[in-house]
Amino acid sequence: MDPLNTPNPLIDCARNLAPALQRIDDYLTYWALKTPGADAAIEGEQCLTYDELQQRVRAAAMHLQAFGLKDGDVMAVLAPPSIDFFVLYLAGHRLGAIWLGLNPKYTLHELTQVLLDAKPSLILARPVIGDRHYKQDLHALADLQALATSQFGWIGHQVPESIIPSYSINPHPPGQPHEIPTPKNLIAALVYTSGSTGRPKAARLSHRALIRGALMRSKVWHVSPFRTINNVPINHVGGLGDLACTALVSGGAQVFLETFTAVGTLNAIARHKLTYWYQAPTMFEMCLAEPQAAQMDWSHLQAAIWSGGRASEQLIAKLAKVARRLAVDYSMTESVGAITLSPLTDTVASLGQSVGWPDPERGLRIADPQTATPVQRGEVGEAQILDPWMFDGYRDTSASNDVLSADGWFKTGDLVTVNEDGSWRIVGRCKEMFKSGGYNVYPREVEQAIETYPGVREAVVVEVPDPLYGEVGMAFVTLAGDEVNAQSLTHYCRQRLANYKVPKRIVILPQLPMLPIGKVDKASLRLMSSSFGAPAESSDRS
Repeated sequence: MDPLNTPNPLIDCARNLAPALQRIDDYLTYWALKTPGADAAIEGEQCLTYDELQQRVRAAAMHLQAFGLKDGDVMAVLAPPSIDFFVLYLAGHRLGAIWLGLNPKYTLHELTQVLLDAKPSLILARPVIGDRHYKQDLHALADLQALATSQFGWIGHQVPESIIPSYSINPHPPGQPHEIPTPKNLIAALVYTSGSTGRPKAARLSHRALIRGALMRSKVWHVSPFRTINNVPINHVGGLGDLACTALVSGGAQVFLETFTAVGTLNAIARHKLTYWYQAPTMFEMCLAEPQAAQMDWSHLQAAIWSGGRASEQLIAKLAKVARRLAVDYSMTESVGAITLSPLTDTVASLGQSVGWPDPERGLRIADPQTATPVQRGEVGEAQILDPWMFDGYRDTSASNDVLSADGWFKTGDLVTVNEDGSWRIVGRCKEMFKSGGYNVYPREVEQAIETYPGVREAVVVEVPDPLYGEVGMAFVTLAGDEVNAQSLTHYCRQRLANYKVPKRIVILPQLPMLPIGKVDKASLRLMSSSFGAPAESSDRS
């Protein structure tokens, strides 16, 4: 559905190459029958075909069943992106379990917070990930009375053999596995939102929503063969849906990298001749800044696609040199699949000013955040969703009510407008838009202006208190060269922006603070802003 009746090139995309099945694990069965010898999952020296993955998942499901895992139970797993993760993800679905990924970067406090809320019946963890040992933390969790009914077990690098642990925190005699019935539970995963604005909330993501998102991506961004990298935490919708499910639905291969590093990612791309590269813009920036990137053979890379943030014009130009075609999408945990996305293109001039076209089959509108009234073309409004392919609400139903409009639409909090070609452009967040001296300031507009300055890699604008104007903007900038200073950037902004939009202080940093999922940590920047003192005064507000 196109909410503003504008041309939409997504309507002309080719049909799906895979059928719409009911459950995520159904695609493993489908491809194991159709292309049993095709690569499915790669990690280090290990490569599983679809037939081998099917056998591994079937055995793992029997082990999980022996642990007592059943239809509708929550299964929590602490592991990095890996074959372990993928096998357990699919094996749990075979039993109808609800997946709960635990990020290895979680502190004990964060692990406690999530597990006490989700109350999983089974908690599996690697005892060591990287240089961190988890045995002490898991023992502390096992001692909590609220988790007394949860089973705890260790996993290693060879599931399912290591699922039946050589050491178990609270060993219970495993039952005898039996025939696995068809599951009835339709919820595939719990994904906890970041919690930057309060206590993390568990979004319930259904099988059909994850599948629908994967089908749309595989259709619009068709590459052959499909070979991608999965280097995103297993608690994030990007790792679970955008990468794992899209690769599986496409019958493709995914290379797992336990921890994102630029060099590790580049090595995987070169070694495995990946064709499909889907990352957050900052991850792309870090990879292409490596000297190794300039020496690589990129001829096999058919598509580079960014999501989860904006790409500067400089980054888009760099990506255009390494990938045959580029694309962008706009999505979030609660949308599950893409809200908007662009077809793959080698004409990239407008990609920096767009997040693509609205998915024509989704229920989407651009509305006034307060009144929920659809806005007129050219006006700024909030992107809102109402369709079967968004999330199934939060586990805490009261939290769900807070994000729904009076007529039931999910309020994304993102402010968007429609470009002349019908594509959407994000101009900011409802909560990030701030008033400076009575004027509305959209940080995204200011960031885009700064990023057109030669030598600027990335800019992030946050609001800071001001005794005269209420709030003003502060910009944090990273550079691709050394010939840029704050004074020249301020002068540049004054030539391109109304005075009230010009940041009252510009701070150049060697790098921006990042969240584990590759997005800029704006909460840290807001805290950092206070250490730079009061913003410089502006002489003219007219």
